[in-house]
Amino acid sequence: MAASVNIHQTSAVKLGALIKDMPNECILRVRRSSLVWEGSNRPLVVESDASSTRAFRTASITKTFTAALVFLLIEDGLLALDDCLRKHLPDQTYNRIHILNGTSFGKDITLRQLLLHRSGIFDYASSPGFFKQVISNPNKVWHPQELLDQAIQNGEPYFNPDKAVCYSDTGYVLLAMVIESVTGKSLASAYRQRIFRPLGMEHTYLEGKEPRPTWPVSHAFAGEVDTFDFHPSFDTFGGGGLVATSRDLDTFITCLMHGGVFRNELTLHYMMQGTQSEPGSGTRKLRTSAGISAFSLAGRTVWGHLGHWNSFMLHDIDEDISICGTFNQSKEDQLQKLVLESAMYEALSWPTNM
Repeated sequence: MAASVNIHQTSAVKLGALIKDMPNECILRVRRSSLVWEGSNRPLVVESDASSTRAFRTASITKTFTAALVFLLIEDGLLALDDCLRKHLPDQTYNRIHILNGTSFGKDITLRQLLLHRSGIFDYASSPGFFKQVISNPNKVWHPQELLDQAIQNGEPYFNPDKAVCYSDTGYVLLAMVIESVTGKSLASAYRQRIFRPLGMEHTYLEGKEPRPTWPVSHAFAGEVDTFDFHPSFDTFGGGGLVATSRDLDTFITCLMHGGVFRNELTLHYMMQGTQSEPGSGTRKLRTSAGISAFSLAGRTVWGHLGHWNSFMLHDIDEDISICGTFNQSKEDQLQKLVLESAMYEALSWPTNM
């Protein structure tokens, strides 16, 4: 087992045991203040300077980065939360994206509605027809407009804009288009210039849009299907696509939640505003906010995001605890929830005066 430790050996053994029997490569990083444990249930084949564990596909965790980038551009005066799509995108992009009962609402959908999943736009990624296409042609290169077309062809809008909440990857494709429109840069360049480089995130990149680096990347599975060699473009534009190490995710979510990303402290406040969620179970969502959500974990409120491959980036602000990593499996099971809950309980037992 690959592991990096600066905590008591008893905790290291407990955390290693948690992930030992997971069916796919599980990567887990648990940090409280200066105390950290990071490990995997698979040994590294090649030594890497990136981490003691591999990088991995973060999937929808990317949405937090996209949202942060939008808020940085708001601070710059290039965007405003209530900007409509018609202000930044051509009409052929938005005019068909939300047609309900014969009325097109696309031009009036706002950035705020997209960020908060309140646009009502159909989620292309939830369509069985879309994933059948991905699996049947894994080498296909998907372009952003094709992803929007999938939303138009495979489903109807859920509701009139701002009337409810429904998760939509499609909305984050549109946000990425807006980012590229106002910056004049590729999405990958915007991430790197405004977030990765300032925060020292040297082992994070947008897959398929930047050269694959030399450090190892773990394999993500959809059931029994190894998706490692699938062309990543089916999920690399605003709503997904970042590959990162658990250390880099910890760096980002910690800096974000403790004021290290935005110039104005009110910006994070606006990002955290959102819609309360219905009670659930396990690692459950409490609030859907702008590219970030609040969850209940081991009786604590943590902020962050989860991803399709059951990747996770979670942070307890008050206790300065981060839990980041992946289960590398799209199917959920109760053991995944148990690992996250147990990791939080273990971190809470560590001393705080280090």
